[in-house]
Amino acid sequence: GGSSCDAAHIAVEFLHPVTAGRPALTAVNLVADTAMMTAVGNDVGFAHIFVRQIVAQARRGDGLIGISTSGNSENLLAAFAKAKEIGVTTIGLSGYDGGKMAQSADVDHCLVVDSDSIHRIQETHVAIYHILWDLVHTLLADRRGGL
Repeated sequence: GGSSCDAAHIAVEFLHPVTAGRPALTAVNLVADTAMMTAVGNDVGFAHIFVRQIVAQARRGDGLIGISTSGNSENLLAAFAKAKEIGVTTIGLSGYDGGKMAQSADVDHCLVVDSDSIHRIQETHVAIYHILWDLVHTLLADRRGGL
């Protein structure tokens, strides 16, 4: 749904930064490959559509941002569990009361938009992931000695 569009948006922001002087960074949009998603969904189950991709692509020290307005998306919860097992830092964006995502030990940082409005939740998620983008670039610049 709308959160998958947000996932595509933030991946593009990392791969093609519009801010001058910011380097492109590796990002994978796990909802981009419909063939992969339908193959895994049909053969194994929809809850595993992200897990299979994380097993194949994620490495210790990577980061995973998962976005769900309800915080109850089983496929994201399974992805967080697998990512945590690998040693990936996990960040969840949710709404309402945070749902299962906010209670999960597999989510290192869960940012909950305390609202019952899907529109306000999604609008706030956009602001949050732009801030996360800035933070990642700031941290990398500090490690590299400047932008």
